[in-house]
Amino acid sequence: MYRPHDCPRCAALAAKNSDNAPKFDHTAFENAMRDLHQAGNAQPEIVQKKGVQSLIDETYRVLQHGVAAGIADNQIPYEMAQSLDHDTFVFSGMKVYNEVKEGSLHLRDEKGHVKSFQSFLNDVENIDKQYNQNYLNAEYNFAVHSAQMAAKWADFERDGDTYLLQYRTAQDGLVRAEHAMLDDTTLPMNDPFWDKYMPPIAWNCRCTTVQVNGGKYPESNSADAIEKGERATTQIGSDGKNKLEMFRFNSGKQKVVFPPNNAYMTSKCAACRLHNRTELAANIPVSEKCQTCTLINKNYEVKKKTAAAEDRKKHLDEMKPLLKKEVKKETGEKVINIGFTKKGNKHLYSDTFNNTKGLLDKTELKTLDAALIQSTFVKSADLSKKRKDNIKKFYYFKDKTRELYYNIAEEREKLNDGREKIHQYLYAVTKTIKK
Repeated sequence: MYRPHDCPRCAALAAKNSDNAPKFDHTAFENAMRDLHQAGNAQPEIVQKKGVQSLIDETYRVLQHGVAAGIADNQIPYEMAQSLDHDTFVFSGMKVYNEVKEGSLHLRDEKGHVKSFQSFLNDVENIDKQYNQNYLNAEYNFAVHSAQMAAKWADFERDGDTYLLQYRTAQDGLVRAEHAMLDDTTLPMNDPFWDKYMPPIAWNCRCTTVQVNGGKYPESNSADAIEKGERATTQIGSDGKNKLEMFRFNSGKQKVVFPPNNAYMTSKCAACRLHNRTELAANIPVSEKCQTCTLINKNYEVKKKTAAAEDRKKHLDEMKPLLKKEVKKETGEKVINIGFTKKGNKHLYSDTFNNTKGLLDKTELKTLDAALIQSTFVKSADLSKKRKDNIKKFYYFKDKTRELYYNIAEEREKLNDGREKIHQYLYAVTKTIKK
């Protein structure tokens, strides 16, 4: 099992480079150990206990900070961002389970009696230091770099085969010899080399990949490059297994932060559909780690739903001032007064962020009146199909600077005295409009 600090050199780099990591709250470890002490064992179900969940959340908080730092200056697809977030949570959960499992070995004294909690806590102090300081420092650095390279890969995919990709080291005295031999490797983006040897290829690896013009740099021999990559990621341990093989992955292509086959998981995790985020596996294996991973994924779904509900409430509250605003716009036929409604704001939020995903930044919701003022009328359309609501017509306005459209609903409500009440309000923001 190859962990971040099996290598003393990696340990030194981790300590040096993780200064930007948020401070870890070690009370979360004590809470998890209290749960373990009360349970008396470390079965998969322990990851659903409150104290253990607090340790998972704290680990996830630190590592997610690293992911955010890695992608800070990059625009990445929504699906990639979601996948990186999920991978970070699952990694955190499985790490904590291993941590708790190791702690369970210290529950009893040499006579088989359960220790007092304080005695037990003293005996697992070194586990806390090892997992939540030593290992966590290297994992944080890896999260930053891996997320950064995933974001770069998203950029590479947008450009297609316009450029070649070139492997580059940090080019200083700390570069590992096995990484140095990959320096200047230059190959097309679709070359199989990048499937396995896209940086980072080790804990605290500082290598990177950049786009270069093919006419300026000669293309490397793919077979030779792959052979060098294989050597760079080979270190046979005393058990006869290759400690570095797990780093043969591409964070951008696989949309993950950490090696799928890492020390906290099993060799089958890389191929498991549950871990690869496509869909829940129909038949979850009965192994202990697989059962644990399934429960961690369920915890993630609950966490995501809770966060989504809180986020929705927050932004709808921020949109309340819009309910008192109106924007006058010329349509070619007439001037309309565009307002905002509770129903419309709810639809705006759910339609814009659940369906089109990322079309707007959520912080823009509260200033949509200003965006409407700057927009340009495109067309109007009467609806031929009957709707359950009273919307009979839509007006479409184009954003001043972006390729997106504001859909204005016109409701016509029959009053008791036979008259018709008409009002317009912002209903949706879309990438296109119906022809």
